[in-house]
Amino acid sequence: MGQSLTKIASVENEELCLSLIPTQANLKLINEFLDSKKEKYDKFNFTGGKAYKLYEKFSKELNVNLIDEFQTIVKGTECVFLLENNKDLSASLIVTIGTGTSIILKSEEFFKHLGGSALGGGFFIGIFKIFYDSTDFQEALNLAKTGNRYNIDLKVSDIYDPKDNRIDLLFREFTAASFGKIDNSFNLQSMKKEDLLNSVVCLIGENIGTMACLMAENNKVENLVFSGGFMKNNKILKQILSLISKVNKKNAIFLRNSEYCGAIGALLS
Repeated sequence: MGQSLTKIASVENEELCLSLIPTQANLKLINEFLDSKKEKYDKFNFTGGKAYKLYEKFSKELNVNLIDEFQTIVKGTECVFLLENNKDLSASLIVTIGTGTSIILKSEEFFKHLGGSALGGGFFIGIFKIFYDSTDFQEALNLAKTGNRYNIDLKVSDIYDPKDNRIDLLFREFTAASFGKIDNSFNLQSMKKEDLLNSVVCLIGENIGTMACLMAENNKVENLVFSGGFMKNNKILKQILSLISKVNKKNAIFLRNSEYCGAIGALLS
């Protein structure tokens, strides 16, 4: 149970079943779902920051466990990677981008939570609410896909003269300042919401990608496994993270159904 999304993993008729429910708006639905499964399952494993109250409720009548979130993310990521690639996941950074972002170092022998970022899906949807009074995530993401961030973001090439040979062609394509073109001469009335939302997704991706690459370099790992709810159907974010990883000579890995890694890890615990 995360701040924004609750992910449920179970095995029914020897098949892995995955469900995703928005947390805050559907607490009653989540309770009803779990109540309906009490007769079928003899154990519930809970993980995530919002899980404690449900754990407390069901602990009075069922066999339940409350498991460390970082442990379940690592275990679930290893499982999903193995199923998808038919081999074990080697030493990696696991970057989970949900409402916020956490970064975990997974070596061959141990795992360690290195830190994270306040940037993530919560920031993205917060900007959408502030500017356009909506929290419809899919609507915001669809708009972002059609936007052009460089109508409001400043590139390095916008600053340096084309004849200035101190800056190479690749570096000219980097972002110099998010929202950097929104200055005194900028007409806010002309700003398209698509451009703003595209910029916000890229801002999140560039900052998280840069942080992850530096952490990977410091810990001598090559693989960056990107997962979490904000990754779901988010092509813009994947492109940014792929580009930053490539520039920094790191291997970006994207897994199918990665938003369920924590739930799958809890199921296996």
